[in-house]
Amino acid sequence: MQPIARHFEEKRQYIRMQIDAPAQVITEDGITHHVTCVDLSSHGIQLESSEAFAQGDTGEFLLAPGGGPITPLHARFRILRVKEVSPHTYRAGATLEALN
Repeated sequence: MQPIARHFEEKRQYIRMQIDAPAQVITEDGITHHVTCVDLSSHGIQLESSEAFAQGDTGEFLLAPGGGPITPLHARFRILRVKEVSPHTYRAGATLEALN
């Protein structure tokens, strides 16, 4: 029996959840940035922002739940890549280094 062929994006080690949720990023200089978390996995996030982050930037990531008794996600992150997807709109991929 042959395995089913999968697209590259589906071969990742961790499942990504597609979300569209407001979040906050606090960079090492203490500035709070309002971003949109577009996907989330157990070890990483993809953010959309009107500001470009730099590869290697670190800080705190906070994703508040939409309601109910769910604890907010609070984690340390490191930016791995940044891409401008349209004028003044950037997508950043980051690894989650530690949960707080």
